[in-house]
Amino acid sequence: MRTMTYPRVHKLLVSLLLLSLSTVSWAISTEEEIQLGSQAAAQFEQKYGLVTDPAMVGRLNRVAGAIVQNAERQDLPWRFRVINIDAFNAAAFPGGFVYATKGLMQGLTDEELAFVVGHEIGHADFRHSIKQLESAQLRRLGLIAVVAGAGGGNVDGNAATLVQLTDGVISSQYSQGDEAESDRYGMKKMAEAGYDPVYAISALRKLAAQGGGGTPDFLNTILGSHPLPKKRISQGVELVKAIPFRPQVSQPVAPSSPGNERLFTDASTALEYTLSLLGQNHRSSLQAQAEDIALGRRASAPRGTRLVRVKSARNLGLSGLENTLLARSEFDRLGQAFGAAVVDAGGGQIEAVVLLQGGR
Repeated sequence: MRTMTYPRVHKLLVSLLLLSLSTVSWAISTEEEIQLGSQAAAQFEQKYGLVTDPAMVGRLNRVAGAIVQNAERQDLPWRFRVINIDAFNAAAFPGGFVYATKGLMQGLTDEELAFVVGHEIGHADFRHSIKQLESAQLRRLGLIAVVAGAGGGNVDGNAATLVQLTDGVISSQYSQGDEAESDRYGMKKMAEAGYDPVYAISALRKLAAQGGGGTPDFLNTILGSHPLPKKRISQGVELVKAIPFRPQVSQPVAPSSPGNERLFTDASTALEYTLSLLGQNHRSSLQAQAEDIALGRRASAPRGTRLVRVKSARNLGLSGLENTLLARSEFDRLGQAFGAAVVDAGGGQIEAVVLLQGGR
């Protein structure tokens, strides 16, 4: 009787093990996802501690509650807590365990916090960490097959546990695609909850100003151990324009100072704030020149500047005017100096006059 050669035994084992990759499902169930997230969250809390201040915790749950009611996955036990870290950061673990640091809570407005919370909810809603783990399981099985072939068919028990799932949750790091998907999700969900998505840009700018996340052992946080790439701000500006948002109508307020009855100073200030959130830089000299053009005191834009003028129905308030203005391609460039004025254009319309200079 012919004896099977040693190499052929290896090849047969490898073939059988690789065949199992195509016949066995390695998807992680929702129950397993929640268990893994719970274990990772427990380690996170044990390492850093929780903030129990009722006002801070209540604020997080109020903002998060408005966002999560529109989450795609209502089968998760969503939980929101404040972690006792001074640095800016936020984290989401599988199963709906979401954290904001104490520093983040102290440094962001409610609107900015709504974006960050929505972003983190997005990671859990899209199962980003779980998809990484499922992929890692397949890679691990392939490695087991190789080990079996190299070891004469004796699979080392340690090889079968090379990837510990909980540690995988902690040490995973979101891809650029995951981050972009969660940015878009966060903007969409904050808009659905009534928060203007333009505040996502100011949140990203604040995050980009941070040097690091302050939680290097837990890489699947919004910052990880590295600063937020500034490229995401410019990408965010484009995303904001595509997010449908219907705020409550906010009428411009007429000025109290005589002589400039057509100039809406409160609306001009609000427009200035919006453009600043979007990465533009207000300059008082350009502001004065924009007002002169808006009021007819000056016929043309100064040399080296670019003039943008748009009109909108007055009954739509400032939000209608801003939506029309920000659809213009002139605002795709970041870092421009600007001045902005809002005036009564007559005939039931208001007009925004913006002077732009420089930028990148």
